[in-house]
Amino acid sequence: MHSRDHVSPDPAVEDSSVNLAPADQPRTVHELAERLLGAYVVDGGTVHLAGCLLENRLFLRLAARRGDQSVEFFLDRQGNDVSQAMAQTLGMANTTTLPHAPEDAGEAMRFLAEVGRRKLAERWLGPDPPTEVDLAAVWCAFAQGKLRFTIEPHAVDLPFADWARSLKPPPFICPHTNRTTYHVTALDDGRIVAAEEAAACEQSGQRVLARELVSCAATGRRVLPEFTATCPATGEAVLRSVMVSCDVCRQKMSPAAVQGGRCAACRHRERVSKSDSRLARILDEHPLLDRWRRWRLSEAAASYHLTAHGWFRRLLVIVDKDSLEIKLLATGHRLQTTWDVVEPDQYDLVLRG
Repeated sequence: MHSRDHVSPDPAVEDSSVNLAPADQPRTVHELAERLLGAYVVDGGTVHLAGCLLENRLFLRLAARRGDQSVEFFLDRQGNDVSQAMAQTLGMANTTTLPHAPEDAGEAMRFLAEVGRRKLAERWLGPDPPTEVDLAAVWCAFAQGKLRFTIEPHAVDLPFADWARSLKPPPFICPHTNRTTYHVTALDDGRIVAAEEAAACEQSGQRVLARELVSCAATGRRVLPEFTATCPATGEAVLRSVMVSCDVCRQKMSPAAVQGGRCAACRHRERVSKSDSRLARILDEHPLLDRWRRWRLSEAAASYHLTAHGWFRRLLVIVDKDSLEIKLLATGHRLQTTWDVVEPDQYDLVLRG
């Protein structure tokens, strides 16, 4: 829309074919694809536009002049002022003429021209009216669509929406970690993730998320939890394949927790009375143990280690700290250093004997 008036700040607006567009904004989906797709690295896969719409949105540019005085402003389709920052982002200062309007916007332009005339009357400060008033339709492209990252047989979509001129490749947002990246890879189970979040299990070689691995306290290797067990002495995760047994309590644990064939809890038990709160809980849970009088006790990360002594017999009991379940029961002779492990179904029989 274009109009010139040399007399009044309230010019009549007539239909015109002046349609402008920012000179450096992308005009086609192909141009957008070239701008976007090259930003990504997809290991063993591809990225492509899985849908993109370029929508031309209407703005009005009004420029009025008289001598050295001038006024210029932009309105959006609703008649609201466009900020200078927005106009700069859209490239409205450097436009090119379009051969025709992207759509029939006669009614919209008449509305904007009326709003523009009112705003010009408010903003023109000179004593004399402008000698020239130019109205033009400025069409700015808005792009929206989605990028599809495909690593067969799986795919993940990433939506985008922005002005075509300012659109930049959006970072891929890992759906499993929320990590943003431009480097995408697939795990062995098919999940498509940020490459920075992927890691290989040092036991199986399986590619998983790094946060799904644990560090073996004994070797430092990063492995899947299924290859580890919790050391009962230290409470740390340790590869099952490197665990060793304590000769006394028979529990598998970290090599660092065993010295001379015995774990720390079996090496250092202290004499306790039945009034000790720990022993009192155990005796309350297992009343048959109460017939033993002399007790020694030590603690590991997850268990209590107890020994009881009679005139000729000895008793070894390993009890889970949380559940107070007996994990091991063994008997021995006072003059021997070895223990005879009792099967769980024989616990009551031995303790009553």
